[in-house]
Amino acid sequence: MAGKIKNCPMCGKLFADTGHRVCMDCYEKILEKEAEVVNYVRDNPGSKIPEIVEATGAPEGMIKKMIREGRFEQIGVKMSYPCEKCGKPIITGKICSSCQEELHKELQKKASAITAAKQAAKPTGHGHGMYSKNNLS
Repeated sequence: MAGKIKNCPMCGKLFADTGHRVCMDCYEKILEKEAEVVNYVRDNPGSKIPEIVEATGAPEGMIKKMIREGRFEQIGVKMSYPCEKCGKPIITGKICSSCQEELHKELQKKASAITAAKQAAKPTGHGHGMYSKNNLS
């Protein structure tokens, strides 16, 4: 079954999307760039992301995605990138587990405050709500 006809987000050409989200020409270019990055990291195992970006021209997002996918571990190189909140080295996601825990606690605290405010705003006692026939005369 053929994919949906779209414009390639990289080059603008019409193509049938088969799951790669870009046309086959651009997909091949992505694969070539990924291979270039892997070769650079293999030859320079202590490289940091900015060095790889400068040396290969690969976008930072591509390199982070490759780290998350474990692509460098497959060649025997352990790599990480900084947590977006605190800068601590991580290998998956966007923020480290400590920052995730901190955000989770913050969200729980805010959810509790909202629940408490809703409880406080609920009417209590009688006299609120619908009138009975006896009260209408």
